[in-house]
Amino acid sequence: MYSKREKIIRNYFNPQGSFDFEDLYNYLSPDVILYETEGLPWSGVYYGINGLGDFMAKVTRYIISEIKIEEIYSCGDQVVTIGKSIGRVVKTQRPFGIRVVQIFTFDDQDKIKKVVFLADLKAFQEILFGQLVTP
Repeated sequence: MYSKREKIIRNYFNPQGSFDFEDLYNYLSPDVILYETEGLPWSGVYYGINGLGDFMAKVTRYIISEIKIEEIYSCGDQVVTIGKSIGRVVKTQRPFGIRVVQIFTFDDQDKIKKVVFLADLKAFQEILFGQLVTP
């Protein structure tokens, strides 16, 4: 049985092939903060709903992907997902399936206030650049 917050995250990643951005925004706190692994073209910290838009615009310049959740669990005010980013590189059309972890922190109203994206950095760099890139 999933907790309420685990169900929110499952719904967040279950667009049935048609990602609905209105639904996505309903799950987020207006002052959400997103952290992305250093070493990727879309790495960085993004603030608020506008920051989310900037993040999505940057990511989709490089990859088109969806997250397939394999594991999900709660730990206090956080929900952790483990899965794969499955998609293709925009420039080369090269397909990929790369392990990812996301840590979602919730506020008192069950809105997502912080997201930390972690990925197999070496695998992403190899699929994007053909080699490991060190910052």
